[in-house]
Amino acid sequence: MNKILASLLITTLFLPNVFCQKFSLGDKLSPSEIEFKLLGISSTTKVATYKYIGKITDKYFFNRQVDDIIVGIKYGIVVTTIYNLIPEKEDIGVPKSLVDLIQATLPFPLAYRDGLWGVIIDNERITLSRDNNPLTFKKDRIMFMSTVKTSLLSND
Repeated sequence: MNKILASLLITTLFLPNVFCQKFSLGDKLSPSEIEFKLLGISSTTKVATYKYIGKITDKYFFNRQVDDIIVGIKYGIVVTTIYNLIPEKEDIGVPKSLVDLIQATLPFPLAYRDGLWGVIIDNERITLSRDNNPLTFKKDRIMFMSTVKTSLLSND
């Protein structure tokens, strides 16, 4: 657990403006049934995954409307955030304008491979992709995910 906490403190210093709403890696969080719906608990990492069902106060994330927010919590600490963004009509894949906005907040370049933009900074992985899968609730969305590396989460 100490590795996770140290990693979160270091990596959140690099990314102070990346996160919207009120969830950032390293935040302490005790999800209530009024604001969160439990989606499941990983048998491997023991991370509990919740969908935020409260009122979304920051409706935009890097100029795209936020549809859903998912958080992963371990030991009462946020270890994963997922922001599902509603694409605009003219968006094809992940638009370059969105990649550029996110890139401007990062100390290292995003790499592109097989439809996925991503970077690993210390022990944090950030990805950006256009998806239609269970994590987007089967809707066409641009998914921004920030998470602690799985190897750290599995070592407890």
